[in-house]
Amino acid sequence: MLGLLLSACASGGATTVKDDPHDEVLCAIAKNPGEYDRDEVVLSARYVTDNRHEEVLRTSRCSDGARILDIGKHGAASSVARFYAEQKRICLERNSPGLCNISASVRVSGRIRLTQDRAVFDLEDVRHFAFDDER
Repeated sequence: MLGLLLSACASGGATTVKDDPHDEVLCAIAKNPGEYDRDEVVLSARYVTDNRHEEVLRTSRCSDGARILDIGKHGAASSVARFYAEQKRICLERNSPGLCNISASVRVSGRIRLTQDRAVFDLEDVRHFAFDDER
């Protein structure tokens, strides 16, 4: 089975967390999103945004090519607030408060949610981030 399955306690009972340090979970979600609906996952990926049209997690490590997962809702955790505050700071330094292309290496946790046409990742926690060179 892809990923390491961990049991974690949550209010209302136990939940399964799918955690894989080698991007395999993101690859598996892209291939079979229905199997991950409402699952909590931990992903290591590239975060890419232009701050207006798209905000995605992507990996190029899947055996059948690169995969992209759209980010949906943003959680209220302080780590999420810090991540977006740093992103905003970088864009303001570039004098690009509106349209601002930026990317980072991230390790994030959240829930997969199926919409009518795709799976999205609702971001709940940013465990680690490193923005690319700020040039």
